[in-house]
Amino acid sequence: MRNYLEKLMDELCHHPGWAAAGLGAGVWLLYGLTAAQGTIFGDPSEYQFIPAVWGIAHPPGYAFYTLIAGVWQRLFPVGTVAFRTHLLAGAAGAWTVTRVFLMLFEVGTKAGVAASLDRRQVWFAALIGGLSLAVSPDFWQHSLHSNAHILSAAITATQLWLLVRWFYEGRDRWLLALAFSAGIGVTHHPITVWGLPAYAIFILIRRPKILRQWKTLLPFIGCGLLGLIPWLYFPLRSPAVPFGPTDMRTWEGFLRHATAQGLRVNLFHFGLADQFDRLRMFWTLLRLQFPWPLLVLMGVGMGWLMARRPHLAWLWGLFLVGHLGFTLNSVQDVMAYLLHAFMALAFPLGIGVWRLLETLKCRLPAWGGALIALAMLALPVGALIHTFPCISLRDWDAADAFVDEVTARFAGRGEGAALASDWEHLTPYFYRAFVNGAALEAADVRPLYVTGALSWTDAVFGNLAAGPVYLTNYRREIRDLGFRLRPEGTLWRVLEPPALEAVAPQNPLSNVWVDGRVELLGYDLPKTTASPGEVLPLTLYARVATTETAILMPFARLGQIEQRWTTDSRHLTPDWLPGEIIVERYEVYVPYTLTPGTYPLTLGYTDMTNAVAELSFTNGDTALRLAELTVLPETRGAPENRVLARALTNIGNDVALLSARARVGLTTRQGIWEEPLTLQAGQPLHLTLTWHVLARPRTSYTVFIHLIDAAGVPWFGHDYTPLGGAFPSYLWFPKWLEGQQVIDPYRLVIPENVPPGQYWLEVGMYEMGSIRRIPQFDFQGTMTGDRFILGPLLLLP
Repeated sequence: MRNYLEKLMDELCHHPGWAAAGLGAGVWLLYGLTAAQGTIFGDPSEYQFIPAVWGIAHPPGYAFYTLIAGVWQRLFPVGTVAFRTHLLAGAAGAWTVTRVFLMLFEVGTKAGVAASLDRRQVWFAALIGGLSLAVSPDFWQHSLHSNAHILSAAITATQLWLLVRWFYEGRDRWLLALAFSAGIGVTHHPITVWGLPAYAIFILIRRPKILRQWKTLLPFIGCGLLGLIPWLYFPLRSPAVPFGPTDMRTWEGFLRHATAQGLRVNLFHFGLADQFDRLRMFWTLLRLQFPWPLLVLMGVGMGWLMARRPHLAWLWGLFLVGHLGFTLNSVQDVMAYLLHAFMALAFPLGIGVWRLLETLKCRLPAWGGALIALAMLALPVGALIHTFPCISLRDWDAADAFVDEVTARFAGRGEGAALASDWEHLTPYFYRAFVNGAALEAADVRPLYVTGALSWTDAVFGNLAAGPVYLTNYRREIRDLGFRLRPEGTLWRVLEPPALEAVAPQNPLSNVWVDGRVELLGYDLPKTTASPGEVLPLTLYARVATTETAILMPFARLGQIEQRWTTDSRHLTPDWLPGEIIVERYEVYVPYTLTPGTYPLTLGYTDMTNAVAELSFTNGDTALRLAELTVLPETRGAPENRVLARALTNIGNDVALLSARARVGLTTRQGIWEEPLTLQAGQPLHLTLTWHVLARPRTSYTVFIHLIDAAGVPWFGHDYTPLGGAFPSYLWFPKWLEGQQVIDPYRLVIPENVPPGQYWLEVGMYEMGSIRRIPQFDFQGTMTGDRFILGPLLLLP
């Protein structure tokens, strides 16, 4: 058996193409096992239905992707169109991994390695490099759902591989293939352009006379132009396109769409003073991709390249400078654009593994070297085992469930409703309409795409007179205009006050009054079993008989744990009109610390205006029993409890704020501080927040950092997606993975118009779409509000 394995290894070492094919097949299988089965909110669904109908996608249009995905969908009939398009992303990811493997094998075997055992070490190092990339979270996530960005990474990986082949063989055919690939990349996505300066400089360094070699230069230019052929798809298809712009036969229309002119506001967003924090952001994300021993080996590999293969070091260095210089200063699709840098860094990682094995070979016995090799292999294998259940989208069906809900709610009812929707919720509906031919009739419901040209308020005012209007998101600006937002499933119905339409609570109540002022009509509680950390929706139906001047707010108790909901984004009782039915949705957060068992879930009310902690119901009790909630045994609560025990606060059972560090000049404050941190207006305040992901986020969170006075009035605010827009918690689907730890730096400059005095720094999170603040909890699970006060700041004149 041993001899057979040695012969097999020798065969793989001498035929790396077969080894690469086996690695690619295994990686593709991994991606297929974790791939989504159906549609996904946002762009992924667009990447599915656009090729299926030969449409034109959003800018820059993705001509090459549309063509190759359209052919793939028709020639690879496995499962639904949605699933097979997910598999295309997996195939592109697997192809990229094989290019990294082959580049490492090429460099290793050409670096003076002669012995058979040394070739095995090179093979093993190439395997480690490829696998480490394959199981890195960002690369894995982009390989299990339909997207064009993983194909961008496949294109740039192919270009680097072609250059490595040319570097060692010197044959012009590799340069011609590179030129063709560069043209293809341009028609696919502009991100591929940022590698071209590195390629040009590398070629000139390697062959300075190439600019005078017309027999090479002219075919090179011709192959590049040939690669631009996919762009012809736009003017040929545009006049009759079923989805997309119809003016791409004109130069103006073509250039506007193909160069994504409307999206350029997201590029080069940060200034010179922000570059250090942007590099810290990249370091944080890099640490999430690769275990730290591999990061050390990555540095070893880069050092070897600079010392022994300076030409390749120039190529890789300039490639990273070009891509990172662009990506780190963008605020959109940052994680997608970083695929190129992560792919490129897997190469020096593999070089570092090989160099370590070569060094240890002379200093350790054979069995010691084998143990080291197995330990290194355990790093990507361990990452695979740990990440697999967290990253898998196999059971993720939120988008399909949403379209099913909309269909069941409106189909055949002739309601003439309008459904105002963001892009994210519309794309899975477009897939159902275009691919499955299951569009809803306009007499039932008309989807309205809310954009810069059609705002949420315009959608409401322009359609409410003609029929019911529903929203796919809770929109605070609609509520602030005086409309009532009534939850119906995952939708929100817009009602003009007074909201008198009848309701049908899941659990109706009769003659239940709160202090004789608020009548409870019923409540919805979809389930009465939960696991630690779970969030249960609770919908209350209520009304007042006369105008109420005080703010009467409900609160819940789960056993002895109290959760007093905040007034954020609510229809408060002083705004209720007599007789109208107000429907509000709240959340019951099951603490991670709660032991398995059955607990009473009760409802209480407080008079916030008059500081009355508990009001009485009709029967004289201060608590209304809603249900017996069964908390199930759940092993995952243990690690979360260990994190929460040392955290500053728990935000929505999804993320913990582990630490905070504020710095002005050389003065720092850690955690919660009492002694004011002194600064002047215009002086930068550096704040570093460390987040720990407790569970899959339910939505996209925005971090807010506010400077407030003693009355709680905000004077300065910084609201942004974590890591300066680079690391959204939820984009199309949950992006953050359980257990990830994120260091989030901020550079804040207090404006000159803020008067001197003492202020406090508050932090927290809110839902990006609804702007609803996420409640916060202490270790026991008691709700502490919706903001966390770090400490005082003293602003000097």
